[in-house]
Amino acid sequence: MQITTPLIEAHNINQKFGDATVLKEISLTLHPKEIVTLIGPNGAGKSTLLKILLGLIEPTAGQVIRKPGLRIGFMPQKIQIDATLPMSVERFLKLGLRQHPVRSEMEPWPPTPFLTSLKNRLLTPLKMFFSTAKYDTTTVYKIAEELNIQTLLQQPIQKVSGGEMQRILLARALIGEPELLVLDEPVQGVDLQGQTELYQYINRIRHERGYGILMVSHDLHIVMKNTDYVLCLNQHMCCSGLPQNVSESPEFQALFGTHTESIAFYEHHHDKTCEHTHGQPHIERTQDPQKPPGLVESSNLKTPRKSGKEK
Repeated sequence: MQITTPLIEAHNINQKFGDATVLKEISLTLHPKEIVTLIGPNGAGKSTLLKILLGLIEPTAGQVIRKPGLRIGFMPQKIQIDATLPMSVERFLKLGLRQHPVRSEMEPWPPTPFLTSLKNRLLTPLKMFFSTAKYDTTTVYKIAEELNIQTLLQQPIQKVSGGEMQRILLARALIGEPELLVLDEPVQGVDLQGQTELYQYINRIRHERGYGILMVSHDLHIVMKNTDYVLCLNQHMCCSGLPQNVSESPEFQALFGTHTESIAFYEHHHDKTCEHTHGQPHIERTQDPQKPPGLVESSNLKTPRKSGKEK
């Protein structure tokens, strides 16, 4: 069986702020086509771990290995946008497009430390501001249609509802064609039907586009049935594994109680082409191979269409 290259590997991560220990001996691996959900109480260190995985802060100890050139799409819990800023939803989404710059005919400068520093601090920002780079805007409209936000594109982004903003933030994370999608409380402020539709869409695109997905959430009942693998964090890794196994562990029940037997679980059924393992026996797929397991039909979110570049 072929094993995929991990998108991110974290080994023995420790994080301290002053004398306070926030994370202790955290290890994890994220693969393509896999949904991993990070759960834990407030103050467990989830946000700090995300920042370390994204490279925003360096851990006090430990190592993070990222796939070379890894593209990450990040969906924050919420954002604050100045009410006076004249920005439409369409413009906000286009800011996330990947740039395809026009190559310069000038010879590159010799890579001396002084010139490299000058380029990074001065010339690179100026080049981006005055760039003649070209963008493929078709991605914006394709993803907007899939998430049913195409009618919002010309609206001021400050005027959209909470549920609409979550779809916009998800679209923005997808615009850059990521290999890893990091979702921090993706259904915050979304009604129950909208939550089901968003999780359906997330499940579908990870199969069709091969994304690895890391989610952070407090909503156990919905998340536990929409994930392959669960990491339960409380400054250290309390428990991890398949949702059913985690829910039955004493560590999980000590944090969240024993009332979780009512949780419905999503089972990730590996087919014969599955390229990674969770350390558990594989389960043969018995349903329609054209439909990813665990999905339901929805009329509000469109089925992702293959781009023209795909063959």
